[in-house]
Amino acid sequence: MKNLFLSFILLLSNTSFILAQNKYLENKSVSGSPEHTFLNLNNISTFFTNTGRSDFDEIEQHSGFTYPKETGKTAVFMSGLIWGVKIPNDPQVRVGGSTYRTGLQGGKILSSGIAEDPNASHVRIYRIRPDVYPGGPVVDLSWEASDEGKSEQQIRTQYELDWNEWKADDGAPYQDIDNNGVYDPAIDIPGIKDAVQTIWFVANDLDSLKTQYLYGTDPIGIEYQATIWEYNTSGALDNLFFRKYKLINKSNTTFDSMYVSMWSDPDVGYAGDDFVGCDTLLNLGFAYNASASDAVYQPLPPPAVGFKLVRGPLVPAAFGKDINKNGIDDASDYGFAKNNLKVSGDINLPMTAFYYFAGGDPNFGDPQHGFSTGATQFYNFMQGKYGITGEFFIDPSTNLTTSYALSGNPVTGTGWLDGINLQAGDRRLGFSTGPFQMAPADTQTIVIAEIVAGATPGVDHIAAISLLKYYGDIAQNFYDSNFPVSVSQNDENLTPTEFSLSQNYPNPFNPITKISYRLPAGGIVTIKVYDLLGREVATLVNEEKNPGNYDVEFNASQLASGIYFYKLQAGSFVETKKMILLK
Repeated sequence: MKNLFLSFILLLSNTSFILAQNKYLENKSVSGSPEHTFLNLNNISTFFTNTGRSDFDEIEQHSGFTYPKETGKTAVFMSGLIWGVKIPNDPQVRVGGSTYRTGLQGGKILSSGIAEDPNASHVRIYRIRPDVYPGGPVVDLSWEASDEGKSEQQIRTQYELDWNEWKADDGAPYQDIDNNGVYDPAIDIPGIKDAVQTIWFVANDLDSLKTQYLYGTDPIGIEYQATIWEYNTSGALDNLFFRKYKLINKSNTTFDSMYVSMWSDPDVGYAGDDFVGCDTLLNLGFAYNASASDAVYQPLPPPAVGFKLVRGPLVPAAFGKDINKNGIDDASDYGFAKNNLKVSGDINLPMTAFYYFAGGDPNFGDPQHGFSTGATQFYNFMQGKYGITGEFFIDPSTNLTTSYALSGNPVTGTGWLDGINLQAGDRRLGFSTGPFQMAPADTQTIVIAEIVAGATPGVDHIAAISLLKYYGDIAQNFYDSNFPVSVSQNDENLTPTEFSLSQNYPNPFNPITKISYRLPAGGIVTIKVYDLLGREVATLVNEEKNPGNYDVEFNASQLASGIYFYKLQAGSFVETKKMILLK
């Protein structure tokens, strides 16, 4: 059936709408084994491949994002990272990455224009868990064996092989236990610290047949390193995972006016009754069911699923602007660089556009595969413009231009909501961030959280959206707390030049967390903790302090789980931050 459909699509190459149950358009190629693997140790089970596509079951050829994982019910058909870029002296914008088709092959770029052999045995996808290693204890692998259709021994053998051959030299993350800067599988621990599973792979776009097959344009010379990880905490983090994409310009030309976009085909159960939307303040795009019942999810209520931009690309700041929407003039702000150091005068871009694709409206039709017109259309969407006309979206609730489609609030029923223009149906969604430049050898890092909420008795399809946004807040706070940064490499003991209050670490916490703050001048300092009703529940600091860098510990063992706020006051400087206690 799928092969017949593929032939039909190729014959009708101007067709933009893809039927919900027949979307598979991959141009398969051989690569190292395995080329796909599962992320499946919290409440989600899903797929990743080393050619960039995700959430698609490459074995059974159908939706691959299962939630709750034991139910067999799926909420996402497919997803992938995609980008658009202008190249000097080329009038045609180029688009690469992965949607239904992929423009990537496995392997790194050895030198400009030369890629690794994608068929080499080491060019594969790698997965580890920190408790399964060569010579390690017996671990129950029955869930992975059942979920993946393999024996427990096959699962363990692959875990151990990936541990031994972890590609730390190519950028795969690990805990350097002996602090010597060299990965040693007998001493060091591969993967993200405290994650129950970590996936890593590297890919590139140097195969012109693939990039032409994707959206009809040539390669740009980008290396793409992906790290995916998840936690199992018996809490909110069990309903999400993180994706970190490291993009490296390994060409000899500058990438100009570049946008990066997270694309997804979210089939929340049955594909034909979905809505999508975005929250511009949370940097979140999401999908939800148009009604309280879904044919696939019943008797459970359908969930909501979404993608949140946790950290965007780093760009130079501009005086008088607040592009990252944090209330600080960008010129006085700072961003997080690839080496996890704060960079003053730079910022991380937020979500700058949200778009969606749906049949029945030519303004929001899927860009055309295999043709450069599709690349042009997709680049328009990445900028928050209609694909065909290149004009900015018009919000029908205000009649004003916007770069964010469907930015209303389904919970309150206000603003531009899906369903105003089109009835519920199969949707594709994407958010983008840009523009930015990448000179040769430049690197940009983008972090995304994929989140799902609901499918729980008592949480209907609308309440699931509120829960999804709550999980999104937790994801952001957790990432900011667990991947701490310093102002510079060597200034920890220097007198600060400005007041600052850091996010508590860890966050969420149970029951102890640490709060750091900086004082450029001495004086009376107070730090107090308040509950959601504004009642003071603790005083952590109330004394005179000299200029310097300080830490204070907060023990919340006597408090109930929930959201709290801590406020620093030093002279006229006042700053408040939110923290989450999860017991």
